[in-house]
Amino acid sequence: MGKYLGFFLLVLISVDSINSSLPPFFRTFHLQIVNQLQFNKKLKVQCESSTHGFPVTYLNIGESFQFKFIIYPNVLYRCNLWQGPNYKHHVFFEAFFPSLNFIDGTCNGMNPNVCLWIAKERGIYVRHTKFLREYFRYGWDIPTKQREIAPASALSEFGS
Repeated sequence: MGKYLGFFLLVLISVDSINSSLPPFFRTFHLQIVNQLQFNKKLKVQCESSTHGFPVTYLNIGESFQFKFIIYPNVLYRCNLWQGPNYKHHVFFEAFFPSLNFIDGTCNGMNPNVCLWIAKERGIYVRHTKFLREYFRYGWDIPTKQREIAPASALSEFGS
């Protein structure tokens, strides 16, 4: 009986979170990574979560890697990107974190429910359609612990 009550409460919280400050658990979300590198460089992509790993994918310029998933509590998605042709330049980042602050502030919210990451020569940008801009988030070859993760809406403008 206790398991069913716990499950019912989680579903109720998820449905209620559509118009609240709680994350929208158990709803579908999309993550997309686009290669906008220059000089015909390929982008090597490998993303994973604690529940799922994706095979390594190589993207030509203009191509994208996209997947959809269900938002679960405490399940975040991380990605490794390498810049071709020799794949020496690398970045590792949290591409999705199951919090309303991340979903609304960094991604585009639950409508259109996609977090769009763009690889460019300078580094990794996130596209926020609410502000009609791309925001610089991560530079190539910068150790993860030296980066501060803040919502894109709170970041100052950098050139795209």
